[in-house]
Amino acid sequence: MATAIPEQPASAAPLATLYPAFLDALLAGDRRHCEALTDQALAARVAILDLYQHLFQRALYQVGDEWQHNRISVGVEHLATAIVEGLLNRLYPQIIAPRRSGRRIVIGSVEGELHQVGAKMACDVFEMHGWEALYLGADTPTDELVRTLRALTPDAVGLSLSVTDHVGALLTAIAAIRTGFPELPLLIGGQGSRQVETALPPDPLIHCLADLDALDRFILQHDQSPTATGGD
Repeated sequence: MATAIPEQPASAAPLATLYPAFLDALLAGDRRHCEALTDQALAARVAILDLYQHLFQRALYQVGDEWQHNRISVGVEHLATAIVEGLLNRLYPQIIAPRRSGRRIVIGSVEGELHQVGAKMACDVFEMHGWEALYLGADTPTDELVRTLRALTPDAVGLSLSVTDHVGALLTAIAAIRTGFPELPLLIGGQGSRQVETALPPDPLIHCLADLDALDRFILQHDQSPTATGGD
């Protein structure tokens, strides 16, 4: 089944034209062409959040579908992922908000989950809003995640799930976090999260976010809430 693509806002309209060429370049492992198309989008004043969601994430979701249906090799999938990670690193200096909120989130990919680009994009969205976003990496052991939460006392924790085969690890991580941190907001995202929302425990502090736009709205609402603190 093809992955549903969120409707693009008007500000991201140039990406509809660039996307087919970007996907082709990504599948061909053509890093320079991907960089040139990214620069073209920036020159057209596409917002970085739109670039992340409607070009990078959309393309990687399609690459993932191609791999799952055995239409491309794992090598092609890994190379495409590496190219997008390189683009994120290239853009990173542009996304850091000069004003810091004083808030912190810790994000990890659940045990067994080897995909990490989506979690890195989520970290960047938090950084755009002035948060300190700490990513623990792919295949984050649950006990290490809990130990880090105790040490760093973040304002929220995020879990990334790309492959639904790891839903058991997701539920284990949620249970461990809730045992030690019953009041901590818990965000769940990633390509696989769209299919597991009904399996999540009933908890008003667990938020399953379908895409980066939903994450952006969550951060805005959270920072504007009466309990939000921090800032320089």
